[in-house]
Amino acid sequence: MKTLVLITSNYPFGKSDPFPGTELPFLEKAFDRIIIISQNSRSEQTHKIPGQVKIFRYNTSTSPAGFLKLPLLLAENQKLIKSIFQKEISFRKTTGTVLSLSMKVLLLRKIIKALQLRTFIIDMLRNENITRDIVFYSYWLNTGAHAISLLDYPGSIKIARAHGSDLYEEKADAGFLPLFPLVAENLDSIFFVSEPGKKYFMKKLISGKAGLNVSRLGISGPGPLLYNSGETLFRIASCSNVIPLKRVHLIIEALELVKTGKKIHWTHFGAGSKLEDLKIRAAGLKAKNSNAEADLRGFIANEEIMDFYRQNKISLFLNTSSTEGVPVSIMEAQSFGIPVIATAVGGVSEIVTEGTGFLLPHDFKPEELAGKIEYFLNLPPAEEKKFREKAFQNWKQKFDASVNYPDFINSVNRIFETAIKENPAD
Repeated sequence: MKTLVLITSNYPFGKSDPFPGTELPFLEKAFDRIIIISQNSRSEQTHKIPGQVKIFRYNTSTSPAGFLKLPLLLAENQKLIKSIFQKEISFRKTTGTVLSLSMKVLLLRKIIKALQLRTFIIDMLRNENITRDIVFYSYWLNTGAHAISLLDYPGSIKIARAHGSDLYEEKADAGFLPLFPLVAENLDSIFFVSEPGKKYFMKKLISGKAGLNVSRLGISGPGPLLYNSGETLFRIASCSNVIPLKRVHLIIEALELVKTGKKIHWTHFGAGSKLEDLKIRAAGLKAKNSNAEADLRGFIANEEIMDFYRQNKISLFLNTSSTEGVPVSIMEAQSFGIPVIATAVGGVSEIVTEGTGFLLPHDFKPEELAGKIEYFLNLPPAEEKKFREKAFQNWKQKFDASVNYPDFINSVNRIFETAIKENPAD
């Protein structure tokens, strides 16, 4: 019996990390048993899960009982901790990076967190009487990937995806992401959601046993290609968490500068720490541009967002992030034939290509975004149709879930079959 142990940051709980849900229907068909370990122990469940999928919640905060067990954990793994710590330090020196004291403290914390999650996984598998033929799959290249790197079960494999925030060190708060050497050496494969992501990892001079592959995410479709839906508004949409890295405020600053006689209605889907600040800014938009209005929806379930796209002709989708992997939100927009303006960061250049929209430099000015919006506002219908059809075809060729996820599962199965041959059941 083949078991999938899928480790997520939040899914199926909370208002972020919905992405594994697009993959789960395909994984269901490929495995006899699926177990999800979510590192979200507080939020309500926001995504429906098939009844045959078992969910465990792991509290990433060390509990009082966990603190009592910490000395034993450290004592039992003293040599392992020292080895991992020293390998990280040595690796950083080869790349010209000398870790500060705060970085070393973070590194030690990450090693301990990995060991704690590893213990949780081992205990869970023991209670479930699962001993072999397991695919350990961390959806992010973070603590989940670190923890499964430290597991060893016969006839089993360990894989992880790498996106953006878990990959690009320059955008991390601490300026570095610990334990790249650990995952490179101990995972069977790392699946990057974009080619630039894979190249970035390789440029870090990461050597190890893990296979490095590109496996794009995908979304189901198609949506209707709306050309002349009777809309009198020029509708703009955006969808992201409202946090500093996403820089959603730049959309407001650009809309304040747009010169047009048409009415613009901008809808943003997503919540976050900066939502209240954004609402205050949005309240003053009308005063600076009488033709523009903002509608900040906050957190909205993905199904409702898709219904919004189906029922309204969206003329333009915007993404102003300072860092990204390959945004699923852009895939969703393109599946409805919506042109996109986005920053050229991470793997965005793989999805916003010639004829599907425009890329902006990382440090673009609001005036630049305003100019691109004006371009689409003044686009003749025939040219608009070309953009919409090209956007749709780009989704169909590169980001169709019905193609990408079966391909990913086939790759995983090949790795798994090799492991079974090397470690056959008794």
